[in-house]
Amino acid sequence: MEDEHDVVVVGAGVAGLYALHLLRRRGLRVTCVDAAPEPGGVWHHQRFPGARIDTEGAAYQYLFSDELYRDWGWSERFPAGYEVLRWLRFVADRLDLHRDLRLSTPVTAARWDGGRWRVRAGDDELSARFVVRCTGSFTAPRTDAVPGRSDFTGPVVHTGAWPARGPELDGLRVGVVGCGPSAVQLVPALAGRVGRLTVLARTPRFVLPAANPMFGWPERAAYRDRLPAMREAVRSTPSGTGHPSVHRGLHSLGTVHDEDPLALHPARLAGLASDPALRAAAAAVVRDRMRARLGDDHLAAALVPEGDDYGLRPVATDQGWLESFHRDDVEVLPVARNPLTRIRPEGIGLADGTVVGLDAIVLATGFDTGATRAGIDVVGRDGRLLGTGPGLFGMAHPGFPNLFAPLAPTLGYGNDAACLQGQVEWVDRAIGALDADGLSTIEALSCAAEPVAPYAVPGGVAGVLRACDDEAAAGYPSFERR
Repeated sequence: MEDEHDVVVVGAGVAGLYALHLLRRRGLRVTCVDAAPEPGGVWHHQRFPGARIDTEGAAYQYLFSDELYRDWGWSERFPAGYEVLRWLRFVADRLDLHRDLRLSTPVTAARWDGGRWRVRAGDDELSARFVVRCTGSFTAPRTDAVPGRSDFTGPVVHTGAWPARGPELDGLRVGVVGCGPSAVQLVPALAGRVGRLTVLARTPRFVLPAANPMFGWPERAAYRDRLPAMREAVRSTPSGTGHPSVHRGLHSLGTVHDEDPLALHPARLAGLASDPALRAAAAAVVRDRMRARLGDDHLAAALVPEGDDYGLRPVATDQGWLESFHRDDVEVLPVARNPLTRIRPEGIGLADGTVVGLDAIVLATGFDTGATRAGIDVVGRDGRLLGTGPGLFGMAHPGFPNLFAPLAPTLGYGNDAACLQGQVEWVDRAIGALDADGLSTIEALSCAAEPVAPYAVPGGVAGVLRACDDEAAAGYPSFERR
């Protein structure tokens, strides 16, 4: 049964809820569809212990409404995932979004029929002039990183698909596969709760310690009072956090780290993408501080990167990750030279024949960030199937009229929420301009064949949003509007 809309928004996370609000405010008939039973996007799925945003809540929040901003208060500087989920529920309630949400409804296909999009949502077909796909990059957990999970006699769970209830891990022998950002958050939360924690680490990650003070009323009032300045700073800094970039010389990076470790985040190191010497200098400082915190050569060999490729992969923020390995009930098992071969009934097998005995396994193996279709077959003009690249301005693709897929090109190298909000505002303006000019379709003329490495996006979050603003101001010259 076909259901007519102006816009179908797919995904009810940070970008999707904002798109629903803005486009509905324009007077359009909009429905937002999500497979999850509640709004929240990635935060509905990432419920693992210790999950939190690595952007300060004050900058992650929606900035378009004084009232909405000031009526919510974070309990700490870097809020936990469950608190972000509560905030998104608050937003949905306050903006009366529920009446246009279709939850527990997976979208499986979208097809351009020459004039409208036909969207398969659950058992229904929705018809829409525009589709705004806000499914993000964290929709395809890499659950196949180690074969044999069905053979294991205990629970196997991925950090990106954590059940709302459980699993119960207290007192068990738990193995964590991976040492990326999710493991960096998970391990300190599990240490001391489980019977024994074994981290099977292949590729060490650079980490920066992040102090996370609790917020009371004075701290909440202080950041709320900075809202006007925050609005400007978030949109004008490469990190999208409001913090300025570091421009001091290579010799001063150690001092910078000791004053504020997060100042050495790749998003705040000006020129990192094009300066190998800066990457090497930053790597040396961060490596030295990580070794000092560990105070153990064996642990350092397993947990501290040796290369000078600082910032070429996302750098994790750390609240006790390294210190967790000082506990007698937490161990790290390097597996780069003795790789994992298969999950077995009693644990995880290694190449040398060893089997690590476990009661539960957590896969902290990240996501397939190229799988941007999120399980949706998107078919555009002339039967073209949507690929996995980020598209023009991180959201539009040739051959797909009236389809926008906001996907922060700065993924993992800045405040993705701020980038997504700016992209959604651009979509809203582009649709409004199209209608004002009496036109029907807007389609990207071209886009890069290959995605640009996130750290190399010129200007970071500020650069992306500035490019979007310039495109709109110039009348959308990179698009065909008919």
